[in-house]
Amino acid sequence: MGINWLYMVVIFMLEAMAARRDARLQLALAQVEMAKARLSGNRVILTPEERQRLLRLGSQLNHDVHDAMRLVSVKTYKRWLREQQRGREPGRVGRPRRIAASLRELILRLARENVGWGVRRILGELRKLALTPSRTTVRRVLVDEGLLPDPNRCAPKGVTTQWRTFVNMHVNTMVATDFFCKTIWTPLGKRVAYGLMFIHLGSRKVFVSPSTYHPTEDWVKQQARNVGMWLEEEQLPHCFLIHDRDTKFTESFDQIFKAADVQIVKTPFQSPIANCYAESWIGTLKRECLNHFVCVSLKHLDHIAQTYGSYYNRFRPHQSLGNVPLGQAGQPPPEPDVEGRIGLIRRHKLLGGLLNHYERKAA
Repeated sequence: MGINWLYMVVIFMLEAMAARRDARLQLALAQVEMAKARLSGNRVILTPEERQRLLRLGSQLNHDVHDAMRLVSVKTYKRWLREQQRGREPGRVGRPRRIAASLRELILRLARENVGWGVRRILGELRKLALTPSRTTVRRVLVDEGLLPDPNRCAPKGVTTQWRTFVNMHVNTMVATDFFCKTIWTPLGKRVAYGLMFIHLGSRKVFVSPSTYHPTEDWVKQQARNVGMWLEEEQLPHCFLIHDRDTKFTESFDQIFKAADVQIVKTPFQSPIANCYAESWIGTLKRECLNHFVCVSLKHLDHIAQTYGSYYNRFRPHQSLGNVPLGQAGQPPPEPDVEGRIGLIRRHKLLGGLLNHYERKAA
């Protein structure tokens, strides 16, 4: 008697669970029907991966999907099943991808010759050459060839809204500075060399100091004088200087700028993101240049850093300025060829081809 009673309870629970499962399924199917009705008669085009997923789920029902298939017709599902059984690969979906073979080859050339370049970086170089493919086109070409990098970037955190507002209000008259270092391999062993960089936030132009093993007070003061003359030559307005609380930034260093009516703005303690422009540029310098070299002298390091600084100021497209070089910021892009011809593209190599600049060869 007890066993029969327990059996009845189990049966009742299973039926209740089945009823609840059926209700959830009906609710999901109803939502699919509502979403499909909003498409105003447009058919749904599924990717090959989505087809395979539906076929895999349908196999659990022995492909008896007459009461479950809502997104596409059962006839379409059966056709997919027949193609799968014959070993036929599904074709591409959507409009045909049309791009000139010469443009495609140029995009692949830029990607292969510059491993760290992403979609926007390549797009900027193409715009310098008066070529205007869309970002989607460039990305599609790279994805098809498996050349798309994955930088896995993350958004910066930890900077207050007040600080961001202050920087944005004075960005055209603000300069940021910070030290960077590089290990030098000498006959007597490894030594650490220091350099000092300055970046004008509004124009993004950069000044890179000579390097030294001993960043003394006199050396730092001399770099302050040098960058002051550089700012005057470049006619860059400067009213604020941002730097961290490194002890190498001495009071005499600050006094040189204060004498020129430049206000010193020190970042909060342990907040490198507050000096994000300088930190970002140093990271770019190391990733794109310094990390690829073993330096053997200060002169060697200076040549590499100064070459990159010149390349950065003259040729490198900047995403924050419309993906154009600094000298072309605010100017209309070159006129594209009316017949879509690319012509001969000349490659200018710097630092043995680590840095590349492309331009059209004169007729």
